[in-house]
Amino acid sequence: MRFLFSVLLLATVLVVPANGQEKPPLKVAMLIPIEPWDRKAGLEAWRKWLEDNYRVEITWIEPAVPQPNKDTPKDQAKAYYAKPPAIPGLDKASQADVVFTALTHVSLNEKDSVELLKLLTTKPVVGGRRSHHGIGLRLPKGSEFALKSPGGFSGGYGDLIFGGGFAGHHGGTQQIKEGQADHPIVKGIPGLVSFSLHDRGYKHKLVADDVTVLIEMKETQQPQTWCRINKDTKQRTVYTVHDPIDIEKHESVRVMLTRALFWASERNELEYKKK
Repeated sequence: MRFLFSVLLLATVLVVPANGQEKPPLKVAMLIPIEPWDRKAGLEAWRKWLEDNYRVEITWIEPAVPQPNKDTPKDQAKAYYAKPPAIPGLDKASQADVVFTALTHVSLNEKDSVELLKLLTTKPVVGGRRSHHGIGLRLPKGSEFALKSPGGFSGGYGDLIFGGGFAGHHGGTQQIKEGQADHPIVKGIPGLVSFSLHDRGYKHKLVADDVTVLIEMKETQQPQTWCRINKDTKQRTVYTVHDPIDIEKHESVRVMLTRALFWASERNELEYKKK
């Protein structure tokens, strides 16, 4: 009896924190693309799914002004590019445990450019489709970020953050890369590679040797989802070609991205699941 009591007591200690309280929620900053580049509804659906299933605290950050298009009056477009508007609340992302970014097709002023790159090169980061290119950055001359980028900024800034970036469009059938089926981000997720990307895949150029490819195109072995532990800074990042449409349509993608948040932030997913 005394032995059984001791075992039960030990089990209680292992499950309940010393102060008797749950860990605080995982703080997630979400950097959102402005319409019409992606369906914001897909990210809103994932946000609700996360909040329903996990103890998370989400900070939603998105541009207030869309990038000009062919229908934008010339004077408005000129004013936008001459002085890109600030992104409201970008500074709040510095308080997050992990950042999810799908920010794209927006120009940033110098202050926000520096703040964004500092954020995305120091915090745990999970990036969705287009998060490795498509932002107009304005950096001070001699900026440390340009000097640190292994591939330079000519092809985007994804190489600096994710260890690789956009190199063209490419479609095909997805598959888990050989040897990675047991990786915690993709392990045992039914349907994750059951749908083709058609013309929504990307060609990628990986420039860092600390990248682990998780999902590739079956036909060409072009990487589509990968993770990285930066060998110099130990920063963890994950990139996936999947966009808000995939996130809304496929629960498997929501599960994978959720796991990526916990992997990147080095947290135990089970400790944050709602009961």
